[in-house]
Amino acid sequence: MLDATFFRRIGPNVRDRYRKHIFGSDASGQYVQQAKDVFGRKFKSYKPKYSQRKRADKFKRQASSFKDSTNPVLTSDLLRDYSLIKTASRGFQIGWTTFGARVEWLKKMGRVLTSKSQPLPDGVISYLSKEAHGYIKKRLGPNKTTTYKIGRK
Repeated sequence: MLDATFFRRIGPNVRDRYRKHIFGSDASGQYVQQAKDVFGRKFKSYKPKYSQRKRADKFKRQASSFKDSTNPVLTSDLLRDYSLIKTASRGFQIGWTTFGARVEWLKKMGRVLTSKSQPLPDGVISYLSKEAHGYIKKRLGPNKTTTYKIGRK
């Protein structure tokens, strides 16, 4: 029941909701909120030396809007690399085209952006499920079941 039209429409929305949850940014890449990992927990704080340098905006090419956060964004390259890779009639693919190794490195550091057991945050999964359910219901149309009684009354 789900087709390419649905996945082309829903793919960018899922990508943006994931970005907002994980990186705490809006579609333009600006800091909006404190981000959480894929399990819904706040990211742990940085080591003191790194934290001071990040807050002081001392890194080359640093995204200044993220300087006071523990979000996994320094230069925003990882944030911008996360994209909708392709859509098809059976689904869509979102992820990192260049910085996949950095995602694994962050996972080892305790900053889980995605995992096999939890590929997307619960809020994004429930959004996708709700949208799919509504799309299927709309495509099926109203319930027109007619019951005929056969025999005596």
